[in-house]
Amino acid sequence: MYSYSIGKIYGIPIKIHITLLIFLPIIALQISAVMGVGSLLWGFLAAFGLFASVGLHELGHSVVALSKRIRVREILLLPIGGLAQLERMPENPDDEMQIALAGPIVSFGLAIVFWLLAMLLSWGPAWLILLLRVIAAMNLMLALFNLLPSFPMDGGRIFRAWLTPRLGLLEATRIAARTGRGMAIAFGIWGLLRGSLITIAVAVFIYMAAGAEYRMVQFRERMRGGFSFDPFQQPAVAPDEEDDNITVSPPPYEREQEPQWRDWLKRSNQKVRKVFDDLFDDWNRRSP
Repeated sequence: MYSYSIGKIYGIPIKIHITLLIFLPIIALQISAVMGVGSLLWGFLAAFGLFASVGLHELGHSVVALSKRIRVREILLLPIGGLAQLERMPENPDDEMQIALAGPIVSFGLAIVFWLLAMLLSWGPAWLILLLRVIAAMNLMLALFNLLPSFPMDGGRIFRAWLTPRLGLLEATRIAARTGRGMAIAFGIWGLLRGSLITIAVAVFIYMAAGAEYRMVQFRERMRGGFSFDPFQQPAVAPDEEDDNITVSPPPYEREQEPQWRDWLKRSNQKVRKVFDDLFDDWNRRSP
């Protein structure tokens, strides 16, 4: 996956994806520009603090997962955040909720720690106090952003865990995935208006990952139920392809030719979905 290991914590490999190394200078420049600081070194320090905080956020998930006897294969840091790869999905909704809550709790804790450090070091250099306050603010934003009910982020997993005892895992995942995709579209529009490539990239990832995880859960539920050959059984569909209404096609002479751009968009969407499906399949099949 073009990633580099930087060490292990509790036996969990911590890896950095090559894209993070490529985009790190851009992220550092963006942080410096937002804070009105001209120093690139200051931007790198803030970016390092951000991704170290993301790593600790994911480690929070991992430690709770280990306490639930769920093995963690690796923690991967990306330009759009971090991913803790669990060996299996929690069977108990309460376990999933606790694992999902652990990350934001760690981020809230880091925000408090860095804010207190900034207050205690008020006699120090101005750039250091500003850096500590910025890292505290980024941790607060990280916690609040992850608590949004946008599956498969932490808030979306908490939402699914709350729905599962009431509706079952598959239906809960379907609703959470649809909610996550709706919020991803909102993120994408916001990113376009602000001209933020990182926000757009996060929106695309959430949109595609939500559908990929829903299909993965759907496949697992079918495997648990066993397979039976039924020539009339309808194939599984993704959340955005489902429809509660019956649509009757018009007769051939009333049908209009599908626009070429729509056909291209459909084929492109299928290719991107396959990339995310292969990614999730690789993560679930790859040996530690």
